[in-house]
Amino acid sequence: MSTPVTIIMIEDDDGHARLIERNIRRSGVKNRILPFTNGTAAINYLFGSDGSGLDHKGEALLILLDLNLPDTSGIDILRRVKEHKYLKSTPVVVLTTTDDCHEISAATKWAAMSTSPSR
Repeated sequence: MSTPVTIIMIEDDDGHARLIERNIRRSGVKNRILPFTNGTAAINYLFGSDGSGLDHKGEALLILLDLNLPDTSGIDILRRVKEHKYLKSTPVVVLTTTDDCHEISAATKWAAMSTSPSR
């Protein structure tokens, strides 16, 4: 039996977060969604109070990540996840409206799937 995937949504805009969750639910996905409105709270959850990340070793996670957060860079969160021995295989989908080629390139470097709108 497989472990259900927990969706970690890191999005500081309440309207965007509601839209993302509504569309996930509309598509029939019933998985648990843990919303975080800032990077600090998400990092604390992902890495735990001791920073080891052991709390989530073997847990099935999917991270939906906004790049532009009020307290930390989404790229920094992505880098930390992908460099971490227990979290590096966690899929990360970057949800952003940026058209900044440097940010998109950095996200791609860290093996994220980007869903920025085409212009």
